[in-house]
This record gives sequence, structure tokens and C-alpha cells, in this order.
Amino acid sequence: MKQAAHLALRGTAGAISLLISAGAAQAAGFALPYQGASSIGNSLAGSAALGEDATTVYFNPAGMSRLQTRQVSIAGHYVDPSFKYTDTGSTGPAAFTGGNAGDFASNTFLPTLFAVLPAGAWRFGLGISAPFGNKTDYDAGWRGRFQADFTEVKFINVNPSVSYQFADWISVGAGLNYIRAEADIERSTLLAPTVEGRVRLTGEDSTFSYNFGVLINPTPATRVGLSYRSRIDFDLSGRQRVTQASGAEVASATFDVRADLALPATTALSVVHEVNNRWALLGDVTFYQWSVIQQLVPRNASTGVASAPLNLRFRDTVRVAAAVNYRINEAWLLRGGLAWDQAPVASAEDRTANQPDSDRTWVSLGARWDVSAAHRLDFAYAYVMLAASSINHTVTNAGTLRGDYDNSAHILAAQYTFSW
Repeated sequence: MKQAAHLALRGTAGAISLLISAGAAQAAGFALPYQGASSIGNSLAGSAALGEDATTVYFNPAGMSRLQTRQVSIAGHYVDPSFKYTDTGSTGPAAFTGGNAGDFASNTFLPTLFAVLPAGAWRFGLGISAPFGNKTDYDAGWRGRFQADFTEVKFINVNPSVSYQFADWISVGAGLNYIRAEADIERSTLLAPTVEGRVRLTGEDSTFSYNFGVLINPTPATRVGLSYRSRIDFDLSGRQRVTQASGAEVASATFDVRADLALPATTALSVVHEVNNRWALLGDVTFYQWSVIQQLVPRNASTGVASAPLNLRFRDTVRVAAAVNYRINEAWLLRGGLAWDQAPVASAEDRTANQPDSDRTWVSLGARWDVSAAHRLDFAYAYVMLAASSINHTVTNAGTLRGDYDNSAHILAAQYTFSW
């Protein structure tokens, strides 16, 4: 079954180029919140309770019951990050120096596709998106290259879903997820006390997870959504390759590897309250179980002997968001939102150059244009500010990296929804 699903996914991914990462993902950890412009405009507030378009397949499949026609939503998200590092006194490895890292997060375009088909009290949906991803690419010769130089993790998620409306006030939904992961990590390494080489680790795997949700209308003006996405476990298989400065391979340190990687379960509680026919208030609390990620330990696939681990030591986190929507007229709706997104990195000692995360504050604006009953456009902008952070991270044989990070990002999103 996994092989058949993998072949189908490869065809889909080739068609829409969706096996993607993001330059320093703009949600805590390496979660990607880019599932549609309609949610970005609200800083994701109320996403599990809105059910206003097909993107609810991801946020809460129970929300599909609110859609009365067949619907397809296609969205694109342009992320423009500014991530900069300034060294403040790194040490080791002996005899090696280096500069600052430049802007090590690249611009990224992230597409999504969602569809919903009504059938009586049932709804059937499909989502194709990337729920996680990250990429950091430091300047050549930077001071921390023995800890991290290039890191990229890419994911694609195919999410068929179903919902059922038991009564006007309650719906439930569930989905199956097929997730493909690819990882590529590269850094410098010591081949001898004064000899620098390179080590590259690659791995990939595919697996399944599940999600479910419930949507309740306690009053005609209020909706409450509860959504859960399960933990995802990968058994990555790939290769460790060590090379000299000349590019020649070090045969004794080059071999096939395996590594376990877990992604967190998430639980979201959302509320939407329509104050009147113009104003709506939205709120959201999402819990991430990031503590499932402590280390990434590559092991020789033949002997089981471990290579140097990547210590992340993540903690569980919470994300809170609030938003307001204002309907100008039948054609136009305005959105505005704020969010605080806690980072899974607890201290400067735990912060890594692979994932230089810190708490994030979102400020967003958006607009929805109902062109006609069949055609709808959404636009959104978000500014993400990361709290000023420092790193004081020690790795055996790679020294101690000490410095400051100054990080932020701009997000532009557009979405087209077709109903028929």
C-alpha cells in the first residue's frame, strides 16, 4: 500500500511541484502554517471553527459540513525572510576561524490545493500541502560551519478526509494523511586536528498519520471547533558521505544510515462569534507536542553504530491568536489578526544553528472578494517578528557557537476558490 501511495504521490508532486521546504519556517519549530490566504489574514485565528472554504480540510475536516457546493481552493504563499547572525565570541575547533553568516534564509513560494465534494449529510475532501519544512543555508566559511552549514527538511502531505453532519449544531470529520519526508544536512568536520572536511547526511521516508475534528454551534452566532492531528513517525534511510577539501570521498566514514524522526501532534481549539451581520470575532489556541523531538541520531545501517547526534531538545509549546473580520458589503470582507507563537527552543544553550528559533509575533491583514457566487479571491499579508535571541551551543569537536540572531519575515498570500 505504501509503495502504491508513494508512486501516486510522486505523480501529483511532479504535476504541482509541492515537495517543499520553507526558508526558516515562519511558525514555531519547523511547522508551516501556510494552508491558505483566508487563514493567513486572520493570523490563523478561528481556523478550526470557520469552515468558510475548502482549506478547512486541513484545519478541521468537520468544517466541510458548512460547505453546500463543490469547492476547490488553490493558494500560493510567498515568504520573504530576513535571518541574520552576528558572532559574539565563538570558540573552536582549534585553528579555524570564520565570519558572520549573512542572510541565511531564502525566499520561498509555497502552494496548496484543497477540494470538497458534498453528498447529502456527508462531505468528502482532499488536501495537498506541506505541514512542515525548513531550510537554512549559511555563507561559505562562516564561523559556525562545524555545527551547521546547510539544513533542509522537505515534506508533502496528501490528506483525504470525510465529514458527517449529525444535526444542525454538530458535525464530525476525520482524515488520513500520507506524508513524504526528505532531509539533507551538511556541515564541516575535522578529519585531523588542522584538516577540514565535509560531512553530508541525507535521508527519506514515507508514512501515514491521521487527523479528526468536531464542530459545534452552541448558538446560531457562535461556532466552536476542536481539531487534532496525530504525531508522525519517520524511519529515515539514506547515506552519510564524508569528503576531503578536494572532494575526494573518505571511504571509511561513508556508509548507509538510518535515523528516527518524529513530528509533533497538534491540538487546536477555535471559536468564531458573529457579533452581527458585519462583525465577527475569532480566537484560537493550538498546542504542539514538540517534546517528541530531542535528538536526530544517524546510525550505520549495517552495524547500528551512531554518528554524531543533532541535539535539539525541543519542548512543548502553545500558539494563541485573535482576529476580527468586518464585512463591508456582500462582495468584500476585511480581516485582521494577531498571534503569539511560542518557540520549542528553551535557552541559548539549546538553540542550534540548524534551527535558530525564538518566540514569534504575527500581525496580519487580509481581504476577501466574492467576485460572484462561483468565484472568490482572498489576499493576505503578515509580518512575523521573532524575539531577539542568542546562541551559546556546544558540540563535541565542533566548538561553542556564541552569537546573536536578528530574524523576521514578510508573508504575501493569494487564494482562488471556485464553487459549483
